[in-house]
Amino acid sequence: MTKKLLVGIIMVLLCLQVVAPQTASAAIKQKDLEAYAAELGTDVEGLNRYLVDFEWGTIEEMEVGSVDELREWLGEPVTKKNLQAFLDETGLTVDDINASLKEMGLADKGYTAEDILLYTDLSWVMDYPVTSENLQELAMEVGLTEKELADLFAANGFDLYSYVTMEELYEVIYNDINGVSLHFLLQEVELNQEEFDQLLADNGVKLEDFASYEELSEFVYEASGYYEFSREDYWEMMSPFLDLIGVSQDEFFRAYDHLESVVSNDPEAFISGLEDIALRAEALGDFETSTELTEEQGKELISIWNDLMNIFQMKAEFYLVDGNTKTPVTFEELLKITDIENRILLVELFDLQGNHLLNFTITGELFGSDLLTSAPPVEAPVQEKPTESEQKHEAPVLKEKVTPTKTATETVKEEGKRLPDTASPVGNILTAGAVLMAAGAALYAWNRRKRHSN
Repeated sequence: MTKKLLVGIIMVLLCLQVVAPQTASAAIKQKDLEAYAAELGTDVEGLNRYLVDFEWGTIEEMEVGSVDELREWLGEPVTKKNLQAFLDETGLTVDDINASLKEMGLADKGYTAEDILLYTDLSWVMDYPVTSENLQELAMEVGLTEKELADLFAANGFDLYSYVTMEELYEVIYNDINGVSLHFLLQEVELNQEEFDQLLADNGVKLEDFASYEELSEFVYEASGYYEFSREDYWEMMSPFLDLIGVSQDEFFRAYDHLESVVSNDPEAFISGLEDIALRAEALGDFETSTELTEEQGKELISIWNDLMNIFQMKAEFYLVDGNTKTPVTFEELLKITDIENRILLVELFDLQGNHLLNFTITGELFGSDLLTSAPPVEAPVQEKPTESEQKHEAPVLKEKVTPTKTATETVKEEGKRLPDTASPVGNILTAGAVLMAAGAALYAWNRRKRHSN
């Protein structure tokens, strides 16, 4: 990722951190959940235990609002018919499944092949065997038919049908340097072979000089200028939202240039600092109000905010504006505000020398509302291929739904003194903002290839 992309992501998230909405998903009705569990041949307690054991996480962690969403997420159940079809196609036996369950430690928890509830768990337990269904999904993912994918493999000396597991195929496409992986990489950055050869020559390198696919892809992204956005590109993308909160183009450019300078000065320290912020923010969990935080956690949240501003080399000033009256408030005080009513929250950002960067304003109507839905999406590279458990156990995209992390009532267990009994959304908002910005920065260091996810 280029520094400009990193700066753009951070700029977008910086503008969102104070105004991001609280999100909450409706809980599934207990009777519907009980009926669904019964369909699978278990009860709610047994279903939750199964989902945890098979690395889906609990139902609450999935943050789905209905049984239909849960059913879509988990996929079809195992039946005698599709189990037999799976065995016939893969050449596996029930004994093979039981042996794998034992190797995974699931047999020790009482599981046998007959206890697997979800069809996709058959593939997960058996390390994703190559099946016609999995091959078709892979072909669709890379934008080809199965025949075209087989032909591409053959043209580069590989036999698509000679592999036992899908992981072996993913290695060819996403991890190894070969004709197949190079084909998809060049397709992604819209270069042909001649242009790629010229790119190598212009930079005085050869294909053999790259020790890994990650190193090669990093070079291609950087040298080709892929994902290279200008300030103007980001302004055009964000201006409808920024206009809504009163950020001018000049202000946006000033803040952008400042942040680009900070990142360029010491990228590694910048990234490391934000990754640390992310871990600390995630450790707080998700919470709806400040009453759910202990006094120690409240202090940590304030510390996270201060450290975040230090990393950005910025200072923030907060004001509540009521008519002609402009009252300064501290971040600590802001955490305790439940509703700004008819007032306006004014946020001013400065660099460490006191030079003004930008202002933005939030009205009482927008405070804690669905303001974030007005913001355009950030054009960012997709992440690295997840691990096996992440490939399968990933929720489908739920339309018009934002799913938060686990709620604080589940994650915050500490006892002790608590903050005043208020219901400010700001603490949760700022924590989410810190995590988002740190995640954006971490993309700078991570491999940008999207690898197989289900």
